[in-house]
Amino acid sequence: MRLAVSLLGATLLFAACGQPASAPSKASALKLNVGLASKPAPALPNSVLWLAKDLGFYEHEGLDVSLQELDGTPTVIAAMISGDLDVGNLSTDQALKLAAQKSVDLRAIHSPDARQYFLIAAKQSIDSVAELKGKTFGVARAGSLDDTMTRLVLQARNVRPSDLTFAGIGAPDARAQALVAGRIDATTMSLGTWISIQHDRSVKTLVNADDYFEAAPIVLKVDAATTKTIKQKPEELRRFTAAILKASRKFAEDENAWVEAMAKRRPDLKREDLQDLWPQFKTSWATNGLLNLDQYQKTADFLYQTDDFRGVPSIPLSEWVDTQFVDGVLRQIGVDQKMDPPGRKV
Repeated sequence: MRLAVSLLGATLLFAACGQPASAPSKASALKLNVGLASKPAPALPNSVLWLAKDLGFYEHEGLDVSLQELDGTPTVIAAMISGDLDVGNLSTDQALKLAAQKSVDLRAIHSPDARQYFLIAAKQSIDSVAELKGKTFGVARAGSLDDTMTRLVLQARNVRPSDLTFAGIGAPDARAQALVAGRIDATTMSLGTWISIQHDRSVKTLVNADDYFEAAPIVLKVDAATTKTIKQKPEELRRFTAAILKASRKFAEDENAWVEAMAKRRPDLKREDLQDLWPQFKTSWATNGLLNLDQYQKTADFLYQTDDFRGVPSIPLSEWVDTQFVDGVLRQIGVDQKMDPPGRKV
């Protein structure tokens, strides 16, 4: 009897520490369908959406997550409207616009990648931003988010965007290849895209990710759910948020854990490239859910100044952001004081 009581006490203590002895059975796990418009998993902090599944973080929260990789944001949005998806990983501008135009009643519940890691890459012969005058700059399309942000960065460097020719090239990988082929002189891309061409001697980094972010500090992506899903699946969303935060904390503390997981998920990437990447965004993981309302307000203010938001009704944060799941998880696991400040008491 004493042995049984001791074992029970040890089991309860172990559980209280938040480390389950084993994951709940898959049969009893709650189900959640998550849609993404990115394939394969990017080599950046939002890779946590995939890696949390690969390493069992969802499973340990008693959650059976289906990650559906779709052909772009419009497809993700359509699947959310039809009810085929519970959560969509969306660009912040799309989430805000959908809510503002009342196309979809949704809320951002956290972000796996609030800090953007854009940079400007250029031909090796271009030594400064000033030398972009008269050159061809590749963007996704006129008025796209990368186009608008880049114009801010150029203006911060005292370069008039009107002095450049902007060419709509399309997706980041297409712009990267256009740069390598010499069809454009410079372009904006993410750090994850940059590593695919960084060893090509014909290209260079002209504006690094930190300097780019300083000039255009906006939240790029969020995980969003419709208000219907929030009402119907609050426990699933709480567990999903907990898994994201716990996985982010693991990768923020353990470089090798992230490199190993990414190497398995992305065998097309060189291990040394992954090892070079981790220190560059080591302080930007979603350890507290990346849901700082001041940052979201600055993002909204920026977006409403862009051409894409011309005529879009202005709405308060409360109509497109919901902190309840992040705050609930943080009350359980505590706030990480080293990075990702929530900006509020939880």
